[in-house]
Amino acid sequence: MKIRALLVVLLFPALAFAEEKPAAPTPPATPAPPAAPGAPAAAALAPDDLVKLKEAVGKPVVVEGTIAAQGENNTATVRYLNFSKNYQESISLVFMVAKGGDQFTTERLSAFVGKKVRVGGTVGIYNDALQIKIEKLDQIQIQP
Repeated sequence: MKIRALLVVLLFPALAFAEEKPAAPTPPATPAPPAAPGAPAAAALAPDDLVKLKEAVGKPVVVEGTIAAQGENNTATVRYLNFSKNYQESISLVFMVAKGGDQFTTERLSAFVGKKVRVGGTVGIYNDALQIKIEKLDQIQIQP
């Protein structure tokens, strides 16, 4: 009986000060896909609304606008589509060539230049410029 009482006295303070384990981190949200034809459209942000887009860093968004230019980095490992001639004035769509295989060719991406598109993805920042990394071309839908 004394041993049981002694265990209670010794263990109770340890239990009282035990820390709870933090909750498991929530998985990142999946990018919001463009609205399917005939489906109600999610509210789209303008590609040059930098204030709202900066507030959405790390979150899925839908952006709608006209592609003004295309390009690639010096090593041709990253290609991009810009909604403005100066990439710092709007969000850019970024394509990692190694991850996209033959779907991110310059020929395929050039088909979007001059077209109004609707894009779903997660906003990120690289070198102070806003971007959406495109994983699959079906994230981009040409609008009428």
